[in-house]
Amino acid sequence: MDLKIGDLPEHFEYVANKIGLDNLNILIKEFGGMSVYFPTEKMLYKEARDRNIINEFNGFNYKELADRYNISVSYTRSIISKNKKKYLNKDKGLL
Repeated sequence: MDLKIGDLPEHFEYVANKIGLDNLNILIKEFGGMSVYFPTEKMLYKEARDRNIINEFNGFNYKELADRYNISVSYTRSIISKNKKKYLNKDKGLL
């Protein structure tokens, strides 16, 4: 069947225009009828951001890291406190 973007309901037209009709078709075949959650871009990169913060932390640069990653100093401290052991152990193969 020769499907065109204009044949789609409006909200699917928007998606097809963003990712292409072939990719939309792949998504529909894979997830059709399901409810799918897509995280915000910020949440998608959270683990990588936290890992970078841990790797760049020198023991004193909370403010610099907070500014670089556009988060508060207290949140930077929380990330370091919660994750430092986790990332250090992964790097050393201790998990």
